[in-house]
Amino acid sequence: MPYTLSPENPERMESLIIHATCNTPAVSFSTDGKLSISGRSITTKTWGFYNTLFSWLEEYAKDPAPVTVLDLEFEVLNVDSLGRLMDLFRFLTRLRRAGFEAEINWYFEKEDEDMTDVAAMVSEILGTIPVNGICIEKDVA
Repeated sequence: MPYTLSPENPERMESLIIHATCNTPAVSFSTDGKLSISGRSITTKTWGFYNTLFSWLEEYAKDPAPVTVLDLEFEVLNVDSLGRLMDLFRFLTRLRRAGFEAEINWYFEKEDEDMTDVAAMVSEILGTIPVNGICIEKDVA
């Protein structure tokens, strides 16, 4: 699924919206710099799924918002997905080097030690991009 251009303004991209499945996360990327990925990322076909995101991001990089904020909230994340996320973080690093602001908000449940550890590791690796670990409490129905 490639990105689409706005029918009202063919020069401007539209937002990228991908609905979650049992193996892939929901994605909402907006041209105003608000990027969000949430849900389960446990597909074994990460290359195909995340390439859609990267195609959109390459177009976005031609005219990015002054501030790009990536919100992440995963129920579960496999190693392949984490590798592709690292590619996404490198994209944000490129934006910062070009003079734009970028940051990551990583939401995780208080009891989820694995996700807490992953967010801390990413923060340590990136260094130049703020990674805000945000603890949330899920409602139990």
